[in-house]
Amino acid sequence: MNPAEQAIRQRFQQYYLDPKRQMDPPPSPAEREYGFLLFNGKFMVRHRSFKDPGSLLTAVRDLVPLHVYFSTAYYREPTAPMDEKGWTGADLVFDIDADHLNTPCKPDHDNWKCKACGTIGNGGAPKLCPKCKNDRMEEQTWLCDRCLQEAKEETAKLLEMLYTDLGIDHEATRLFFSGHRGYHVHVYSKQTSQLGEEERREIADYLLAQGLDPQLHELEETSVGGTRVAEGPLMGQPGWRGRIVAGIYDLLGSEIDQIGLTSTQVSALRSWDREDLLRKPFWSSVKGIGMSTWKTLVSKAVEKKSARIDTVVTTDIHRLIRMPGTLNGHTGLLAMKVPEERLDEFDPFTEPLAFQGEMKVKVTESPGFRLGEERFGPYQDETVLLPSAAAMLLLCKRRAQPIA
Repeated sequence: MNPAEQAIRQRFQQYYLDPKRQMDPPPSPAEREYGFLLFNGKFMVRHRSFKDPGSLLTAVRDLVPLHVYFSTAYYREPTAPMDEKGWTGADLVFDIDADHLNTPCKPDHDNWKCKACGTIGNGGAPKLCPKCKNDRMEEQTWLCDRCLQEAKEETAKLLEMLYTDLGIDHEATRLFFSGHRGYHVHVYSKQTSQLGEEERREIADYLLAQGLDPQLHELEETSVGGTRVAEGPLMGQPGWRGRIVAGIYDLLGSEIDQIGLTSTQVSALRSWDREDLLRKPFWSSVKGIGMSTWKTLVSKAVEKKSARIDTVVTTDIHRLIRMPGTLNGHTGLLAMKVPEERLDEFDPFTEPLAFQGEMKVKVTESPGFRLGEERFGPYQDETVLLPSAAAMLLLCKRRAQPIA
């Protein structure tokens, strides 16, 4: 174990050994499988089961893992091999992560390196190296206010759709901050627990509006007295119909010149009163705007209004997911429950801070960042004395080494 890992493990151990520490396991904890990613381990210690929160906490104190996970699935025999566990159901789970969002701040704080030829670049890693076409990338990501604000907005959209469109019960829903770059939403309900992978994929596709055909949502062109007239959905209609119109309303208020329309089309839309969207059928009331422009607007509106979840997490009925109340080894921040009514005001850079005191570290390179009320960095090859939470973030992100 290198000095940084030793320092992180020592702090994690102190945190878990605190006599006040408690675990907050999911419903039916004894029917879950638990997994631990250890500091020295390149693999997961899994197929473990615990009857109660106390025995789980004892295991965490003994092992001091870098990450702690539990299964979204319920099993008759959680410790058995995969095909003998006896699956009895699984929570419906959604993961919203800034990694999957195209935030404009990524080039400022994320970078990548091709493991094959060493090509480097800023921002999110491409699927293939532009130089040697290899797909093995080493990524360095960071977390900033902008990323996490966008993740929060996606989460709010997701919750709204779960309640209004899918009829999910508020009482059955729990919301968690992951301790890194996003949020998890868990639905604990009998009805959804029996859904298979195909049904879960349908739900994911609906939330992302995959394959949405505007014509099936009443957008069409008809002929009235020899004149071609566009007709379409109205504001306030249920499901994606109303959401399309709401999305167009938002676009007309802000980003209308950034979506690839001609300047003539933009000025035609600008000169029109978008409040007409709220009042009456409007699709044929804008001079010079025809069906193909509306279709462009609809596809942009759908992008704006869909909730960008990680579909792999939602469709996997055997998923291991991060345990709330445990430390995230990527940041040293706490994965924690967020009361839904507080999502708007929840501050992921203040409330999940887990460490007190100060630590001295040598930082190789780091973007500027905020924790609590303070701002830190940017740093480049310098030794600094920092609050422990800030030092731990840099250590966990492999941007610094501890100074004894």
